[in-house]
Amino acid sequence: MASKPKQPWYLRKQLWLIFGICIFFWLHFPSQLFQDPTSTLILDKNGKQLSAQIADDGQWRFPALDSVPPKLEEAVLHFEDEYFYYHFGLNPVSIFRAIYQNIVQDKVVSGGSTISMQVIRLSRKNPPRTYLEKLYEIYLAIRLEVEYSKAEILAIYTSNAPYGGNVVGAETASWRYFGRPLAQLSWAENALLAVLPNAPSLMHPGKNAPELLSKRNRLLKKLEAKGVIDQTTRSLAEIEPLPNKPVSLPDHAFHLLDFASKSGKHGQRITTTVDQGLQEIVSEKLNSYMALLSQNEIYNACALVVSIESGNVLAYVGNATNQNTKSRFVDLIRRPRSSGSILKPFLYAKAFENGLLHPSSLVRDVPVSIGNYAPENFDKTFSGVVPAGLALSRSLNIPAAMLLREYGLGVFYEDLNQLGFRNINRAASNYGLTLILGGAEVNLWDLAKVYHHQANRLAVESGNAMHKSNIHLWDSQADSSTMTIHPAAWFQVSEALTEVTRPGANQDWKRFSSSRRIAWKTGTSHGFRDAWAVGFNAEYLVAVWVGNADGLGRPGLTGVSAAAPLMFNVFDHLQSDHWFYQPDGHFKPTQLCSKSGLVPNEYCPVTASQTPENANLKSLCSMHQLVYLNQDGLLAKRDCGTNLRDTVWFQLDPVAGYFYKKHHPSYKPIPQFSEDCGYQPSKEIAIIYPTSETKIYLPKNFNGDQELLQLHATHANTKQTLFWHLDEEYIGKTEGIHQLNIVPNRGKHKLLVMDKKGNSASVRFGVE
Repeated sequence: MASKPKQPWYLRKQLWLIFGICIFFWLHFPSQLFQDPTSTLILDKNGKQLSAQIADDGQWRFPALDSVPPKLEEAVLHFEDEYFYYHFGLNPVSIFRAIYQNIVQDKVVSGGSTISMQVIRLSRKNPPRTYLEKLYEIYLAIRLEVEYSKAEILAIYTSNAPYGGNVVGAETASWRYFGRPLAQLSWAENALLAVLPNAPSLMHPGKNAPELLSKRNRLLKKLEAKGVIDQTTRSLAEIEPLPNKPVSLPDHAFHLLDFASKSGKHGQRITTTVDQGLQEIVSEKLNSYMALLSQNEIYNACALVVSIESGNVLAYVGNATNQNTKSRFVDLIRRPRSSGSILKPFLYAKAFENGLLHPSSLVRDVPVSIGNYAPENFDKTFSGVVPAGLALSRSLNIPAAMLLREYGLGVFYEDLNQLGFRNINRAASNYGLTLILGGAEVNLWDLAKVYHHQANRLAVESGNAMHKSNIHLWDSQADSSTMTIHPAAWFQVSEALTEVTRPGANQDWKRFSSSRRIAWKTGTSHGFRDAWAVGFNAEYLVAVWVGNADGLGRPGLTGVSAAAPLMFNVFDHLQSDHWFYQPDGHFKPTQLCSKSGLVPNEYCPVTASQTPENANLKSLCSMHQLVYLNQDGLLAKRDCGTNLRDTVWFQLDPVAGYFYKKHHPSYKPIPQFSEDCGYQPSKEIAIIYPTSETKIYLPKNFNGDQELLQLHATHANTKQTLFWHLDEEYIGKTEGIHQLNIVPNRGKHKLLVMDKKGNSASVRFGVE
């Protein structure tokens, strides 16, 4: 008979059977062994634990370790699986020994499990112990050995083994029982962690201590017998006591932990940029400071410390954590609050950058009304005129509001959005000129981010840093500012901000050689609800907010008195004295009027100065003019008489001059015109209040009578008599101090003031 032809190899059933078994062996294995929720951990820049959050199932279960410390590895292997590195998931000797012991005892007394088999059993939530289950466990353990390396399997085991109560994993147990990381544990402590998963119920304070101690010490003796430790180490380890009770985990950055958890990092181990030592110090300083402010019913504060060079957030304290602190679990770093004056430096920087002003340019600081809005300075005083840099350092409101109107409300609104202030999101017209005086809301994070971006650019120009447009807490976080203010303009702003009067004992800082230059700015919201302080030099930025989380205002809750002391207290610890070099390549030389700081006219005394390279100053000085005086020192025409002398006179308008003279007694208004030369009208008279187009709201007193309106005017000649007219009706005259009280009717009015020579001034205002 002819032999049967051979089948092709790819049609043979045996091969397909083997192939199917291999496929089953490979595929019938969970893609993820453990799906239990894990705790959220945040670590500082050096891997030190800052805070931890319990897992969603109520267990303290840290994310799995990548590796196991050598001491713990030795202890675990000598207790659980001495031949771990020599088998393929199954130790036949242990299995046969377990079977023999179980038969002799007529019950299950040993499972003969390897560490790989225990990993499988833990992942399957400890199913009932049967021989069939054991076979399946062996199969999965072998499959586990194919999928993972020995080091990975050991790390999985130590990360998921039970350690008593709601403690899962060796790292978690290390912190809960010893308050230290695994790498810092002694041989006795590692031995205890090795034996605990075998009987986790023994870890109960005050219970089972002798049995647990005996198990630990037997392992120590075995480690000595195997040559892992010497006799002295074993003897010292045996006298170490067992832990009495679980200890609290580190909690140095609760608010940062909460933010990380809500930022998509829940259940992860997050390495942050924070420095644990600095975090603890800033938190302690903040809590001590708020313990004092709480006596004035001010309970909340938050603070950030940022590296100018790297953008790393070195300290993140989201709130005070004192026991009497209200809403202490709220992270106030992310909460928008009224900005107060904290945005003024950016407006002045853009004005310097675009040539609207120079730091020495005189700006008006007099009562003004803009529609229904009448800005006031914080101290209710006026300077007449003041250099722009000084107006910034003194945080004067009226010059800032008038500068915003000149620069453009809409333009500055767009600037703030490009700078990175995300909470300024209403229409520009909705804010009006209050945008620069606290009408907007910002949060401390955005504030620190924008100030840092500008300071970092200066540090780059000084050669002290790499360009960083963002601040961050971890590597994957990107939160940047898109607009960079011209470095020359920001340098001018920074120099001006070093002149801000420091609070308390810091006021005389310039007298001490050890003092450090810090540019800083404060802000206070309307109603004393929010106090801000931001300070920076070439190394660090410190940003602080102080107030009440519920928005309650309190007397004395100002940036200078409430926030600045805390900011300087933090700076005192930083011990940094680096300042920026002037970015010379970004300046160009220019000439300014030495007194007005404006473009000099032909009569101005001139001084050499610098402006940002693209800035073209346009405002021509009108405060200096050539005048002729007669022998009596009176103003005269050039062709009026003989023996006239010409002189350049620094002259302000009457309202500005009135307030300017209060601070500069040497200021002299231009003399009156000589009557010998014929009468010449002059700007000798002005109405100080009410200002043009003001809308005045007059309340009633306790008797139901309407309060008085005090009119106020000024004249260059203090001896002149002024005659007052309201709606073309004479209402009185004043001499010396020109103030007059009236009770006007509701509606629109015209006020006219005249002197004997016919000089006059008038305004229109309304009463409601």
